[in-house]
Parts: sequence; structure tokens; C-alpha cells
Amino acid sequence: MMKRIVKANPTKEFFVNMLVRDILLKQAIIELIDNSIDGARSIRETNAYKGLKISVNFNREGFEIEDNCGGIPIDVAENYAFRFGRPQNAISSNTETTGIFGIGMKRALFKIGKKFTILSTTKTSKFVLNLDVKDWLSKEEWDFDFSSYDDNMRNEDAETGTKIMVTDLNEDIAGELKSPEFEAELIEHIQRRVGLDIAYGIIITVNGKILAGNNISLINNIEGIRVVKEEYDDDGINVQILGGIAPREGKNYPPEKAGWYIYCNGRLVVAADKSSLTTWKDLENKSSGVVFHNNYAGFRGIVYFSSKQPEKLPWNTTKTGLDETSRVYLQAREKMLEIFKIVKGIIDEIKKSTEEKDDAVEESVAKMQGMEMTVSEIKKVPKNREMTIKSVIITTEPNVTISYKKPKKDADELKGALGVKSYKEVGEKTFEYYKDAEC
Repeated sequence: MMKRIVKANPTKEFFVNMLVRDILLKQAIIELIDNSIDGARSIRETNAYKGLKISVNFNREGFEIEDNCGGIPIDVAENYAFRFGRPQNAISSNTETTGIFGIGMKRALFKIGKKFTILSTTKTSKFVLNLDVKDWLSKEEWDFDFSSYDDNMRNEDAETGTKIMVTDLNEDIAGELKSPEFEAELIEHIQRRVGLDIAYGIIITVNGKILAGNNISLINNIEGIRVVKEEYDDDGINVQILGGIAPREGKNYPPEKAGWYIYCNGRLVVAADKSSLTTWKDLENKSSGVVFHNNYAGFRGIVYFSSKQPEKLPWNTTKTGLDETSRVYLQAREKMLEIFKIVKGIIDEIKKSTEEKDDAVEESVAKMQGMEMTVSEIKKVPKNREMTIKSVIITTEPNVTISYKKPKKDADELKGALGVKSYKEVGEKTFEYYKDAEC
């Protein structure tokens, strides 16, 4: 009897459609930027990215990203970079990359358009790959063909890098790319997600606009307001958890910046979280923490997961959030809660001291400078489970608030006589006058 089989292999159309369904355009673009940053890490292991650039340009006709971050070696392109999934025999990286599942670049390109060209140059090789997605979908084989390649070259560092051009854009993508609102949203998204790498010196531009880096700053000084830190290793993952008080911006702490920031190999996956995902309490979930109040606007927490095996990190497949069921994250969350309680206690103590007897405590804390929590600085911060404002209270001259009511007519007359603009200043000037005259 002739052997018969039941076909179970996926169709290309189904695979591609499912691949791009759950990723937004801005997330797809970040995937391509991540590839460039991984290249930067492979040639600059100390995160010193000065001189490296990533340029993103687009309009309704096409999309382009170009970098000078080392290029893709031909053997990597041939065996790994364009595979749909990460092969078991894939070579482990010596750096902390963001590539996990082997689908990021392909998913991004299929999301954006129907034709793409990739040109990549390393110190010893160069290749060009052109793909017409419609033509590729019509064929049985899944492999791509190099349009040209040369693996016996000598190129200067300045010549290395990768350029990707996408044309014949998908209709909905063309509509997004022509929108000024999308450009602004993309810039904000990139600055937030890879702001650490920008801060380390890599230049990223979007349609010619230079993006700004960002680092979280925490007060960390000898006066007792110190960063609380826990660090440990968990199955090949280094976990660093920090909590503290941010330096004040102007007169207030912006509440929208408060909360927890969680990174996986440098990629920000959770920003300014104030929900039960981390250590706060939602109104409908009263299991732990406190409901966020502006009293805690100065709180900042950082969790930094890093590993040379990125598949072990507790992020989701699009690297835009956490796998909340991850054992690694659940264990970290317990320690986050402990650290949160320590910092919360200090914030409560500052507020209590200020309200009861010592306005100057909060003023003193407000004057303290912050330290940027770069990866290198995070590593320097020692483990610490103590935080106090005792030294601040001892060394600060206590202030009190004096208040009383007087007729507006009389108060206005004094404002004019004293040459001041507020009733508060009237009180201060009259107090100083009496003290100087009678004491």
C-alpha cells in the first residue's frame, strides 16, 4: 500500500499574516532599531557608542533604516538572521542582545511593505538581498536568495553597517507613515524604549530629527537619602532592583514619571508603572501596596534583568511588556515590594516631619542632586537595605508655618507700603520687622 501523509506544515500566507497581526508599526520599527543596537553591542561591548548612528527615514512612498553598527556577517545572514525562529544550534552571543525568537526583523519587514532590500557590510564581507514578498509567497521553498555577496573583503570600520529599504508599502502602513502625529508618537516611543542606548552615545534620528536619551536619576548621598538595592543571580539572569527618591524637577515631582521602570537587556519594557503589576494597589485589586497618591510622586524603582540568554528574560514576544507568569519576575516582585516599603516609609517620614515640626526637611531633600542610573552606575551601587533622613533632620534648622487672618483692606495697604506682591511676603516682612526691632 502506498504511504500517505497528512500535511501539517504552515502556509506562508497564514504564517506571515499571524506574524504581523499583534504588533504595532512603532513596535515593528523598534525591532529594526534593536537589531542595529545589537550590532553596536557586538562591536562596543562597554556601551561606549560614540560615533555610531541609526537613521530612520520614511514617507508614504517608502521606509528606510541605516546604521554604521558593524553589519551582518554573511554566515549569520545565511544560517540564522533570516530563519523563521531561532535554531537550536544558534551560536550564543557574548553580549546581552535583545534578539530572542528569531522573528523580529522578518515580522517588522512584512508589517511595513511588500518589497525590501537589505545591504550589509562587515569588515570582511558584503551582501545584498532583495525580496518581493508576493513572489516569495507564491513559491514552495521558504529560503531567500542573496542577490549578490562577497565574503573575501577588507573594509574599513567606517564602511560597515546595514541599510534596509522597504517599498510597495502596505496600504494602512503608508497612511500611518505620512502622518505627522505618527512621527511624533514614534519619536516619543523610541526615546522611551531605547533611551539608555541614546544616553550612551548612539545617535538615532527620525526624518532628520535627533532623538534625546534618558536616564532615571536617584538621590544617593551621604546624608541618608540613599538608593536601596538588591542584586542576585537567577538561572543565568542577573537581577538588580533599585528603589529611591528622584531629585525634584522645579518645585514639584511630576507624578507621571513616578513608579517602576523595568528593563530587559537594556530595553525598557515597563515604564512608570503604578499598578498591581508591580507593587502598587489598583482600586479593584487590594492584594498589596498602596493606591498611588501624589505624595509618592518622588518614588522611582528600577529593575534591570540582564542575560546572554535573552529567551530566559521575563518579557513578552514583542518585548513591549512582561510575562506576568514568569517565575523570574514573580520572585523579583517579592523583593521589589520589600524595597518599595522601605522607600515609602522614608517618603512618609519626610512628609510627617514637614507637617509636624520641620518645613526645612523637605526643602533640604528638594535641594539634593540626583545621580543618573546608567548601567555602569547601577553596578557601582552597593547592596543596601537602609534608608534614613535622621541626619537631614539633625543638621537642618527647623522651620514652622505661621498663619493668621486680617482684613483685606489693611493687608493691601501693607502690600503697597512694603512693595511686595503677595500676602505671604507681607507676613514674612512684618515678622522680620518686629524681630529686628524688638528682639
